[in-house]
Amino acid sequence: MQTRSQQFLQSEIQSRLVVPHAKGGGKSRPHSRHKHSRPAPLFSAGETVRETGIYEVIHDRAHRSVHEVVMLSSDAFPACDSCGAQVRFRLVRTAPYIFQDEDFEESP
Repeated sequence: MQTRSQQFLQSEIQSRLVVPHAKGGGKSRPHSRHKHSRPAPLFSAGETVRETGIYEVIHDRAHRSVHEVVMLSSDAFPACDSCGAQVRFRLVRTAPYIFQDEDFEESP
């Protein structure tokens, strides 16, 4: 559960997000926001990340409050140093990795 200050900070960040226009006539893939849908599934340590994006980290026995991290597709969700494989991850929203964007890819 988020504190009021965490909720305020998250709403401030979301209200200031600017979505850049994509090349190719604006045919970019929309980023998911799981606001109005059912809760996103939970993923476990060791599972493969299917979509690059921002994930909530939910620790076992709440030894640490819920926090957000960026995970890249094809990486594995890591175990926590304190709660091990009992840690869970929930996709908040997809977001592209900047260096996989055509405007920011490194030149060969």
